[in-house]
Amino acid sequence: MTNELIGLWVVRTLITCPAQWRILLSLTTSPQSGWTLWRQLPLKERRCGARACWHLWRQHLIVFHVEQWAWGLSPTGESLRPILQQILTCQREESK
Repeated sequence: MTNELIGLWVVRTLITCPAQWRILLSLTTSPQSGWTLWRQLPLKERRCGARACWHLWRQHLIVFHVEQWAWGLSPTGESLRPILQQILTCQREESK
């Protein structure tokens, strides 16, 4: 198995709901405030947005930067950046 496939398997076991996926993919581009992340979620997923951030934080995939007052990828989350960027690339190709 290649490293990308192993990484994807690990990500799929840690992330359990669509809101978590959306937040993680949003943070792949740049750190963002909680309010910005919440607004990017569809209406039906907004009620679980804070819980999704908390779950990703507990899994050590994201971290809150107090000085910037923004969420960002943790070192563990940064290691998943190539996989997340591939997912974003696939999403862009599908939307064309």
